[in-house]
Amino acid sequence: MTDTSESFAVVEVIADLAPMWLPGCVVDTEERTVEVGWGRGALQMSAVVGVGEIVDRCLHLPQQRWPEQIEAWLLAVVAEGELATEEHRYGDVAERQRALLVQRGWSARTAGPVADALIPFGEHFEVVVFVRTGKELRRLTVVRRSMLGLGDPGVPSPVRLSLAEIADLEPVEHDGFAVLSRDGDPLVSMAIVDRETLLPQASLGAGVLVGVPRLSTVAYCPADAGQDRADALARFVTETYRDAPDQCCPDLFWLQGDRIVQVPVTLATPPTVVLPSVLTPHPRRTWLRQLFGQLFGR
Repeated sequence: MTDTSESFAVVEVIADLAPMWLPGCVVDTEERTVEVGWGRGALQMSAVVGVGEIVDRCLHLPQQRWPEQIEAWLLAVVAEGELATEEHRYGDVAERQRALLVQRGWSARTAGPVADALIPFGEHFEVVVFVRTGKELRRLTVVRRSMLGLGDPGVPSPVRLSLAEIADLEPVEHDGFAVLSRDGDPLVSMAIVDRETLLPQASLGAGVLVGVPRLSTVAYCPADAGQDRADALARFVTETYRDAPDQCCPDLFWLQGDRIVQVPVTLATPPTVVLPSVLTPHPRRTWLRQLFGQLFGR
């Protein structure tokens, strides 16, 4: 079968089986949507949801597994509707959006039957959208974002809302490198996104070596600061990542402007950074650094 005919075959399976699992739901095979309902007592609500996500998922699986995937997705959609209804009790949902920078692949490893709302961010990280509900950050799914109208024009950006909360962060010197950190605040990882403000050195000269071992911690030093400082930074990242309750990424990166490249770190104890040759100190560069240090007291 072609991709089109395979997709239609999945939609037909949804149309055949969905009313059995969710009596009253309506599947529109032409529009490729399903209307599901939820509620308690007199309070009944419904939403029309596109089936593109579950169709794509089924196309990567053997046909005999389609029914179980479809059932899990439909039940998850209903649960998302119930959650969307509950979230309105806490005030303006749009203003409570937040975004977290996590290691790329985190969403795929931990997501349920319904896909997370993601914002692409390079090869090494991804930005996952959450909703702050009371003291809890609930990950936002594509389905619930649609139900809540959070993808509509004029809705506040979760990235902007998150960066506003960490705008007051100040770096603290630690063993030759700088650390941005706030206990219990997973939004700190977003400093990588707002590097012009929170990591201005990333756009100067050689940029910075940076690690995000925890959602609440970002550590960095000048990329051309030398082997000793790079190794100290790598040790801090490794130790801070180990057993952390909010682990983000154990790796080290070279951030220069809009470019971010992973820097190899040995598995030795203690770890050693394998610096790119362009970041390895040369005699003339070292002499100039010492001269500027004497002149400007740095």
